[in-house]
Amino acid sequence: MLATATQPTTTFAISNASILDLDDLAPLFVAYRQFYIDHSLQYAQCPQSPEEARAFLAERLVLGDSRLYIARNAENQAIGFAQVFMSFSSMVLCRSWVLNDLFVSPDSRGQKIGEALLAHVELEAKATGVAILTMETSPENVHAHRLYQQMGYVREMGHLHFVRKLS
Repeated sequence: MLATATQPTTTFAISNASILDLDDLAPLFVAYRQFYIDHSLQYAQCPQSPEEARAFLAERLVLGDSRLYIARNAENQAIGFAQVFMSFSSMVLCRSWVLNDLFVSPDSRGQKIGEALLAHVELEAKATGVAILTMETSPENVHAHRLYQQMGYVREMGHLHFVRKLS
């Protein structure tokens, strides 16, 4: 599925990513991770090498255990991406997706690319029978909070999130 959005100075397209997009996706993925490593103590001890991040992304693309979407500008440069992981809800008894990663390069922000990526993910989810899309973000990422709320997402207050590192 190809989604196109036009702004006064920019045209961009969103498509499903494949291993052929790895060279373009990897720098965006590294920049995305660096934001969270820099802004959250939770991620301070995460692997930080670009090579490890690239290998992780390559594995997702090869194994197909996530779905990646890439936004490209009119010059075919990668300017953003979204990654979802498939899951299920045992309470609602349905398929669900976790929007784990959403990133737009800083020089491409303010052009509705994040909104378009999120809308594209929603269309793909609906087309494959997914009933629930969830996400999480750091408390400091107020721009993401605003985007999600503008797109109709509701902050769930009734649950606590627990994490235990196993290795």
